[in-house]
Amino acid sequence: MLNDNKLLSMTRNSLLNAAITLSKVAKTIFILLIIGFTAIFIHLQLDRSFYNSKKIKINTNLEGYLYSMKWKSDTNAEYTEIFTLDKLKTVSLYITYSKLLGVLVLMFFCVLEFQRVMQSVRDVKTFRKNNVQSFRRIGQLLIGCAILTSYTAFRFENGGFKGVSIPFTTLFLILFAFIMAEIFKEGVLMKEENDLTI
Repeated sequence: MLNDNKLLSMTRNSLLNAAITLSKVAKTIFILLIIGFTAIFIHLQLDRSFYNSKKIKINTNLEGYLYSMKWKSDTNAEYTEIFTLDKLKTVSLYITYSKLLGVLVLMFFCVLEFQRVMQSVRDVKTFRKNNVQSFRRIGQLLIGCAILTSYTAFRFENGGFKGVSIPFTTLFLILFAFIMAEIFKEGVLMKEENDLTI
């Protein structure tokens, strides 16, 4: 029986350690993506001609959007000729970069909060108010991501695209985060009641 408990504890700790390690790797990837996209953004300001042949792939599938519209002023040109990175208008470039940067920063903080929860569970401090707050923060950060990713707009020199979508995966994760916050809140209340009765 003692060996079974020890084995269960070791398995639990190795799973939690794996989750913490994956969180650290994900945070590193987000930082590298932020640096990479910022470098491309700066380089695009300095040398737009370098991106002449770089096409922007836009999801114009109607199943992905509640509403979408694309247009072009030159009816003879193909969309692939119009939707190139070098022809993206400056305002649209700045808005797109800001949205992308915002999503990456919000996701970084989501992973950071998740890592904090995993570390507290590993340290057998599961039912603490900090974990409830962490799950609520994750939900709030994901709401920010959902808002940023729900609207897409690109304006080019001779055309453009805009679309509105509902990020169902993100909405599911938001719901899951708030449910976990309530479960942990109930756990905190039960722990406090048990501590009072001892």
